[in-house]
Amino acid sequence: MIPASVEGMVRKSYLAALLSLSLPACLAMPPPEELFQSRANIAPRAASEEDGKLEIWIPYVGQGDGTLVVLPNGKNLLIDAGPPGAGKNYLLPLLAELKIQTINALVVSHYDLDHIGGVSEIPLGLDGLPNTADDVNVLAVYDRGGEPWDSSPGYGKYLESLDDWKIPRRTLSAGDSLLLDSAVSIRCVVSNGIVGDGSSAPEVVDISPATYAGRENAASVGLLIEFGDFRYLTAGDLTGGGMADGFLTPDVETPLAELVGEVDAVHVNHHGSGSSSNEEFVKIGAQMVFIQAGKDNPYHHPTNEVLQKWADLGSEIYSTADGDGFALESKDRSISVQLLELQLSPRLD
Repeated sequence: MIPASVEGMVRKSYLAALLSLSLPACLAMPPPEELFQSRANIAPRAASEEDGKLEIWIPYVGQGDGTLVVLPNGKNLLIDAGPPGAGKNYLLPLLAELKIQTINALVVSHYDLDHIGGVSEIPLGLDGLPNTADDVNVLAVYDRGGEPWDSSPGYGKYLESLDDWKIPRRTLSAGDSLLLDSAVSIRCVVSNGIVGDGSSAPEVVDISPATYAGRENAASVGLLIEFGDFRYLTAGDLTGGGMADGFLTPDVETPLAELVGEVDAVHVNHHGSGSSSNEEFVKIGAQMVFIQAGKDNPYHHPTNEVLQKWADLGSEIYSTADGDGFALESKDRSISVQLLELQLSPRLD
């Protein structure tokens, strides 16, 4: 864990405008099989000056999730792609700003439309046309496998886009690691309700009963990203036993929190919904919490209850619900967060 005295960490209302970062175009990488280690127990080595910096871009994508992680070696990881339109309107302009035309790995946390709707737009580039100069090369997609637990109107188009672009599809299980950068550990710590890091027997949460709400959310893939002492957790719409549509959700957050322990930053589950961020989960003690939610969204995400839980712990809260985005940088044992004010396409909502 990085010490509590975090350099450059300020509340959103006092953030300065983010200056454009000069990043190299993403490097070519070996075939997906060489980057994917099943149930590997890989400890992150200490970061050094040679390792550069880890960047986590959390742009506004409307009511959905879509995060870009740029690794010290220049490779990258896109986690979800927001709802339909988010790829073209928000993520592709960000990729263009950073001069990225190759996505080394795209991780889909689960099959809800607000996480996979933009996937089919990414390969087409900003002009929306195939086989043109601005096409984006997606080298591999990683998801939890299987079929949707609940209704998923975007799942068919998601599969079609992978087939159309001949993008390899890999399954992420608890304990698997993505080998993208030797300085960074990217480990799947939860998938399909199974919680584990590969070091011991996983804990299985039964998410199958039809009496549960949010089973697809509960099946979300969660990643623990470690760079030196810095630890970042992101787990899609993972549920914590709260209510959704009048029914209880499976509590997958509690065993995940017990496994992961304290982190420096967390991408808050389910856009700050009351079905997530339970009392045990918030004990991960994140200094910084990031919430992706749409401006004036009809679900009232993030809820006041969830915001209060994190505020009571003294966490700095960064929410896109006002239409802004954020960029986190970890370098030389310090963390900085800045307001993301790129000139992107007009917002959808």
